[in-house]
Amino acid sequence: MHPLHKKISVAIISSPVGKTPEDVKYSFVFDEAFSLSKKGIDVHVMRSQMEKASFSYGMRFHGFERKIDSRSIESTLRNLGTYPLLSLLRKPTTIYWENLYATSVCRVIKKNDINLIHAHFAYPEGFVGLLAKKRSGKPLVVTIHGYDILVEPSVGYGVRLSKRIDAIVNRVLNCADAVIAASQATSNEACKIVTSVDKVHLIPNAVDLHKFDPKLDDSKTRRQLGIEGHTVIFALRSHEPKYGLEHLIKAARIVAKERQDAIFVIGGDGSLRCYHEQLATRLGVKEKIVFAGTIPQQAVPYYYAASDIVVVPSLQEAFGLVVSEAMACGKPVIGTNVGGIPDQIIDGYNGFLVRPRNSAEIAEKILWLISNPKEAKRMGTNGRKMAEEKFDLDKRIDKIIKLYETLIK
Repeated sequence: MHPLHKKISVAIISSPVGKTPEDVKYSFVFDEAFSLSKKGIDVHVMRSQMEKASFSYGMRFHGFERKIDSRSIESTLRNLGTYPLLSLLRKPTTIYWENLYATSVCRVIKKNDINLIHAHFAYPEGFVGLLAKKRSGKPLVVTIHGYDILVEPSVGYGVRLSKRIDAIVNRVLNCADAVIAASQATSNEACKIVTSVDKVHLIPNAVDLHKFDPKLDDSKTRRQLGIEGHTVIFALRSHEPKYGLEHLIKAARIVAKERQDAIFVIGGDGSLRCYHEQLATRLGVKEKIVFAGTIPQQAVPYYYAASDIVVVPSLQEAFGLVVSEAMACGKPVIGTNVGGIPDQIIDGYNGFLVRPRNSAEIAEKILWLISNPKEAKRMGTNGRKMAEEKFDLDKRIDKIIKLYETLIK
């Protein structure tokens, strides 16, 4: 244990984060919390569900002790002044739940003598953190991830589309002691909101470079998927409107006409999966696309290893950790020029940037990479170098710990 980190303890507020590396939900939060724990930080993860305190992977996990709590009812009344007036025009049960969550956080802070609060997402976790800060007096760090700060009205993306929640996000970011932004896009948006831009810290999201490695053996995954001998184009996104997978499927039709050896693998599930499978059938490319469904966390790196090209066709993307994961595995990436993707892809260096909703452009870049294997390999190598320099999880954790130390002092 590093001597400087010995006494730092943190309450991490993250509603549905899992207790193991295999859990898909909020896996990026788990990875960060686990890394903090390995660096000697005393980590307490606050989840929003009924559960007893437990210990997993060097971290303490806490939930609600009871659903009806007299202290939470008192806190709700006491905290009404913390709420923007507009935000009070919501369901009373939601307001009570926020205070119940905050009461649980305060209980754990007091019992474990915790130094600071770190909430992931400005709402609801960040607001819960703010209520807990008001009660406990502990510094509050809020990491904004995208859905809580950016909006894309065309697909209904972003909590700030609601004026009531937008008012809360504004209050949270202005009252927090520090705001961590994962990309330039989220940092720029945060700086429009806060009165003190010095509190906004751009610390890019990052990946475990040992887990995502160009040397991984892809043979088992290719064999299981039946894609041996094919050029593999991989996408790992939920089947939701904001991720633009239909534009990749339309690009697949263009690619298939010129390259019979090309096969597409799409990992993930979601509300549009049936629509996307039907679209592939209508376009005559159902046989060219493997809909892999939800991929277990431990298997994800091997899917990257089994691919030749990775595509991220999102319409909005706060950071797009899948880009860094692909880069760490030495793969060229085609990504849309939105959100945090341009932070990671340098056009022509480690991949290509394309316009969102542009299937023809996606197809053009895929075909170019297939036709120029040496250049594709060079881009993949460049991507790995860039991941090592800018998107190393170990370096990100060190920066977060330094921020913790500054706030505690």
